[in-house]
Amino acid sequence: MLEGGNKTLRRSKRIRSSLMKVVAPDTEPIHIQSSSSVAKLPARTGISTENSKKASAKRSLQQGSPRPTGVECRYATISLAKLHPEIVKRNDDQRIRGDGTITDSVMHTMLSQNTTDANKNAAWINLKQTFPTWSQVAECDDIRRIETAIQVAGLAKTRAERMRTILRTVKEERGEASLEYIRDFSDQQVKQELSRFKGLGPKTISCVLLFCLGRDEFPVDTHVMRITQKMGWVPRKASREEAYEYLNEMIPNDVKMDLHCLLVRHGKVCHRCAANGRPQFPPEDGSKLDCPLVQVSSWGGAVPIDPSLVRSCKDMEQPILKKIKVEIIPELPKSKGTR
Repeated sequence: MLEGGNKTLRRSKRIRSSLMKVVAPDTEPIHIQSSSSVAKLPARTGISTENSKKASAKRSLQQGSPRPTGVECRYATISLAKLHPEIVKRNDDQRIRGDGTITDSVMHTMLSQNTTDANKNAAWINLKQTFPTWSQVAECDDIRRIETAIQVAGLAKTRAERMRTILRTVKEERGEASLEYIRDFSDQQVKQELSRFKGLGPKTISCVLLFCLGRDEFPVDTHVMRITQKMGWVPRKASREEAYEYLNEMIPNDVKMDLHCLLVRHGKVCHRCAANGRPQFPPEDGSKLDCPLVQVSSWGGAVPIDPSLVRSCKDMEQPILKKIKVEIIPELPKSKGTR
């Protein structure tokens, strides 16, 4: 769900205004009060409900000014967008597709778990060519056909069983193999409904909310988790679920999508931010990126002055502040004889 031009413009002005206040040339760095340079997550209470987790995260806001601050989030967003403009351009060009069914989004996201983008997309195309409709997947009694179609993505047996179970369940309950009925659900209702299915964890559901339903969500995958820990936004001991709850409370809604997309990309190409210092897609010329996040953890909530950031803000704001769709579902190959 894309936001209108006027709303985006108003949002852009608000963010640029906040940046001008904290990143102005020829002034001293502005320090954000913080009890520590590393964010403190709320203590575990043993209660697993959504509301209790959010309440715990909110209580942590009253213990001073935990990180990340909104200023830090916007610095990271703009700095990474300057470094990875191809991500912004690609998604800006492709975000309006008209094929965002919820069932497609859920199944596509399930295929993306623990595999590469190339394998995920290959599995998706194979699956849709073998089973043009989701009802055919639900009605397929030979699970091996589904496994074969998605084998390239790995974990074929587990994925096939879970995907078919979801489709069969909703068809039995609602008469069709479709998840469109959740489109008008609240965020909490979507989470409750989808989380009853095996294979749909917090990260997968968060991606569906963000990319398909256009909600203000900040999914935490392995790249986001690793980089936010390096920046001191999330403690090393935090679980993925704790980080998800906490960061969704702390990161401003207007940069959640952009920052998530950029952190994922950065984690795949930056030697410093990649797992074990081995990026999945290092620069082709053998060089290493000049990472703009390298000193964030040492700032303790301060954002040092960078006049170039202010000068580039006006040019950068329009592409990076739009709701951009990263998980683009690949188009199926056109049949022969069609244009």
